[in-house]
Amino acid sequence: PDSIILTRLILGLPMVAQNNGVCLVTPKGNDLLNSLFTHLGGCVECKTEVDMNAMMVTTGLMGPIYGLMRSNIDWLVQQNIPPEDASFFVTRQFLNIVQDAERLGKDPTRVQTLIDEQTPGGLNEQARKNLEKLGFYKDLSKAMDAMYLRIRGESDGSIE
Repeated sequence: PDSIILTRLILGLPMVAQNNGVCLVTPKGNDLLNSLFTHLGGCVECKTEVDMNAMMVTTGLMGPIYGLMRSNIDWLVQQNIPPEDASFFVTRQFLNIVQDAERLGKDPTRVQTLIDEQTPGGLNEQARKNLEKLGFYKDLSKAMDAMYLRIRGESDGSIE
């Protein structure tokens, strides 16, 4: 061949090992890799390496999500809920939330639809609004920006 096309691949381990993770590949058009990784849980072909770098940021959110789960469990234990019950309840609840969001897969409006479906004045709406007022989502975006700078080699990813 006149040219060599380099493929960059990101495996979402350990989820891919469980046939439940999404792999990132760039550039688009490698049908063999797309087919293989689709069978391992999914594949997103990124048009450019810049796109792939942006997508990689969300892979760094596994730890914070586990931290959110731990905070839920710790709070329940402080309310005298047995740790085993708190852990089982919280982890199953998060599983259900993620499965609900994933049902329509590639529909870009799915998550917003789930937000809009929350009972007006209910606990979920109140919790979301309270977190917005506390700056939770803006702070999350700042943390993601910092991770993106690290992935691009422009910083160590720390927030001052």
